[in-house]
Amino acid sequence: MSDKLPRYLPEGGSAALTRLLRALLVSDRHASCPVYVGLQNPGTFSSRHAEATHLLAQGLADRAVEKLPHFNTRPAPILRILTAASWGRADAMASQIERFPADLASPLWRQVVELIRDPAQLTVAERRCASDVMLRLGHVGKAAELLNLPDVRPPTFAFSLDCALEELQVFRRTRHEKNELEKLALAAAEDPRLSADARMRMATFVVVRNGRRGADTSDLHRAAGLARAAMNALDAPPFARCLAQQTVFRAIAFVPFVSGDVAGTWAVLDRALACQMAAHPADDGETLAWTDHAFPLFQTIARTHLMLGDVDEAIAATERLVELSPNDERTWDIRGQALLAAARLEEALVAYGRLLQLGGLPVARAAFHLAWIHQRLGNQDDAADLYQLSRRIDPTVPAVDEALNRAA
Repeated sequence: MSDKLPRYLPEGGSAALTRLLRALLVSDRHASCPVYVGLQNPGTFSSRHAEATHLLAQGLADRAVEKLPHFNTRPAPILRILTAASWGRADAMASQIERFPADLASPLWRQVVELIRDPAQLTVAERRCASDVMLRLGHVGKAAELLNLPDVRPPTFAFSLDCALEELQVFRRTRHEKNELEKLALAAAEDPRLSADARMRMATFVVVRNGRRGADTSDLHRAAGLARAAMNALDAPPFARCLAQQTVFRAIAFVPFVSGDVAGTWAVLDRALACQMAAHPADDGETLAWTDHAFPLFQTIARTHLMLGDVDEAIAATERLVELSPNDERTWDIRGQALLAAARLEEALVAYGRLLQLGGLPVARAAFHLAWIHQRLGNQDDAADLYQLSRRIDPTVPAVDEALNRAA
């Protein structure tokens, strides 16, 4: 038995997704957060990004979108489908909002659907917010419709001046050639007709896409410079400005990172942290926005420490994530990774055990890691049961099949 933890990597493609959804529908592992299916009220186990989604929808329903702060985290549109599948509700997985089951529709859902029935009656700001909400809920077609997006794809498309960022988000979640979309965003980052905020976020999108690939490209450096320039031109209140600056510095930390400059990476991340701490929220909405921006910052800090082998520092960063969003699956996954890297198996059991409480698809990943830990602790029966649980929820992960085959 190898002491090295195998990679938990689900198969990709439509056939694997179909297998996953079929398994999840009968898994009887109910996802705990109710927000993404019918905009029900956040519950005991809702993440901060779910609370933000609900707040955005409420602001739209109240026609008070101008009062809403900017939120950083956009969950994958498939979250609604995965949640509905975990509830055994295939009828809530359809993409058309008109087919959404009435018994799962909250009063807020009904308000939002009624409001967006005629997009022409909405202000530009309301259409932007409505598109964001629909995208968060996995209704990508409706999000595109609200923005009057034609059926074209990059490179023939030109971003509008009013809704460029929302259009980018829709394109990100539809089929596209990554290089074409990045070129389109890079051109937009240089377009003086767009607001400084739009140019800044277009540029950071390109920086992050290149950085995550580990690509030390001319586009990475060009986009980083454009992001800084747009950030410096940003006209925003102090709170929003500080969070925007944090976002830029967190992104451009990729520039020294991909070139192997560790000291330079931490210098930029320290600037990002200083900007985050300089932002002082004035109300509950801004407090939620502060947390929503802080989460990816400390996640980045934890990941960077892990990649560099600084496990104690990584664990400390994950403690901040626990404080910020204790019901986010990402919190417990990266904390579990850090604890396993430090060989603190009993504590890792607790971390992955918290993932089980969230229900739904995250249970499969948690069960796999719990099984591996139990094997190391000599609890073979518990390990076998947990591997079976993981495969029952998600049958698309080769590492789970390999573990079960070895145990057979």
